[in-house]
Amino acid sequence: MRIAVVTTSFPADEGDPSGHFVRAEARELEREGHEVVVLAPPPGGAFGWPGVAARLKVKPTRLVDAARWPLVARSRLVDLQPHRVVAHWAVPCGWPVAMTSGPELEVVSHGGDVRLLVAAPRVAREQVVGALAQRATRWRFVSDGLRDALLASLGADLRARVARLSVVRAASVEMPDVREAVARKRQELAGARIAVSVGRLVPDKRVDRAIEHVAHDRDVDALVVVGDGPERGPLEALARARALDARFVGRVPRHEALAWIGAAAFVVFASQKEGASTVLREAEAMGTPVVFV
Repeated sequence: MRIAVVTTSFPADEGDPSGHFVRAEARELEREGHEVVVLAPPPGGAFGWPGVAARLKVKPTRLVDAARWPLVARSRLVDLQPHRVVAHWAVPCGWPVAMTSGPELEVVSHGGDVRLLVAAPRVAREQVVGALAQRATRWRFVSDGLRDALLASLGADLRARVARLSVVRAASVEMPDVREAVARKRQELAGARIAVSVGRLVPDKRVDRAIEHVAHDRDVDALVVVGDGPERGPLEALARARALDARFVGRVPRHEALAWIGAAAFVVFASQKEGASTVLREAEAMGTPVVFV
């Protein structure tokens, strides 16, 4: 079966952390014997690190690129003629596909798309969700909370239609072997006890709360902040103001981020707007405790 995976986030290379869970699922489908074709926008446009909202704020003209992408994806699907489409993010990937007839459609919601739909005016929300519910054969949510949030925002009839389509399954996660990298990190730390925060440096991730927490934890020697984004400057200033030994390592390859997680005494997690956080699942797989703040 030829399956088209339509997504706005997909790794540019093996170490790229962006959309690695989409790549993991594409590889699972390939192992099942399917021909998988990934349709993703080229780098440098509206989509990519550290998120579409931050990228549009830096360069508002990227809005043109964001609007063009659904049309490009739909056109490429016509040429590809897949037997099945898996659209990661209901908007802007699932909805354009739903506006045309064609192959079986599965929609996957990871978080940002649900928040966008819930925040939209009711008329717009129900038009988009209605089109998806009519066209899709399955709507997959990566957590119960995301599904419940969307259902609660809908009228009774549409809520029932979406509920019948919905399933909950966490996103696929591949865990490379980073034991040697973890050992090197621990050797570099020379016994220092560190906390680690991993994620985009944007307001929703609330890394400021992580800094405040670690600054008052006398059992921690330092905080390592893995990730980058527009909030980096203010966060570095906050760490200095709190006299916290904080190391901002920026956006690093995924295997290095996993090595930091594995070498940490704990991961400090402050975000409240997650569907099913990959970082939490990675920490669990690495055996590293998580402190919620």
